[in-house]
Amino acid sequence: MLQNKYSFNQSSTELVISGLPDYSNNDNKDNISIISGWKLSIINQPEIEGSFDHLKSVIKAFYKCAALSLLDREEKIESELIDLSLDESGNYRIILKSTKPNIKPLKLKIGYAEFSDIINCFDQLKNFKKIKIDFNELLPDIKKKSIIYFDKNKFSYTIVPPLIAFLAISIFSFISIYFFENKDSRTKNLSLKSDNLNIVIKN
Repeated sequence: MLQNKYSFNQSSTELVISGLPDYSNNDNKDNISIISGWKLSIINQPEIEGSFDHLKSVIKAFYKCAALSLLDREEKIESELIDLSLDESGNYRIILKSTKPNIKPLKLKIGYAEFSDIINCFDQLKNFKKIKIDFNELLPDIKKKSIIYFDKNKFSYTIVPPLIAFLAISIFSFISIYFFENKDSRTKNLSLKSDNLNIVIKN
C-alpha cells in the first residue's frame, strides 16, 4: 500500500510527514491518520527523524519554548526524548535522545531564525487538515502560570518609575489647583470689601 507524504517548508527548514489513512474510520485516501515516519531537515544540520512519539515530543518542546520566550521567561525544557534550552549567546541547544540502546544523543545548536522556521513548519502542519494530529495535547499549558508570574525586577524597572511620575504630576496638579482657587477666592473677597468700602464712603 502506497503511503501518503506531505512536506512543509519555511526558508531554512523542511518537515516531511508520511503515513496512511485510517480506513476503519472511513478516512479519505489522501489523509494521514497513522504516521509511519517524519523527517525534519535544517540547513547545515543533520536530519532529524524518529517515531511518532519523537515528533510529538519535539513539537511540544518547541511550542513550550516559544511560549516562554513570549513571556520573557527562560526555562530549560527536559523530557525523555528531547532537551531544549537557550544559551547565553541566544542560540538554542537541542539534545535528541534515542529510544534504542547504545546510541548517543544527537546534539544541535540553532539560531533564532532556524527556530522560527521550525515553529512555522509546525504551524503549517497544525493547520493542515489532511494530517490528523491532536495538537491539543501538544500545545503548552502555561497560560494560567503566566497570570500569576511576577518578575520583581521587571516590575521595579518598568512599572514603578511611571507610577511615581504619575503620582508626582497628580500631586503637583492638586497643589496648583488649590493654590489658584485660594488666590482667586482672596481676590474676590478683597474686591467685595473694596466695593463695600466705596459704598460706605459715598453715603
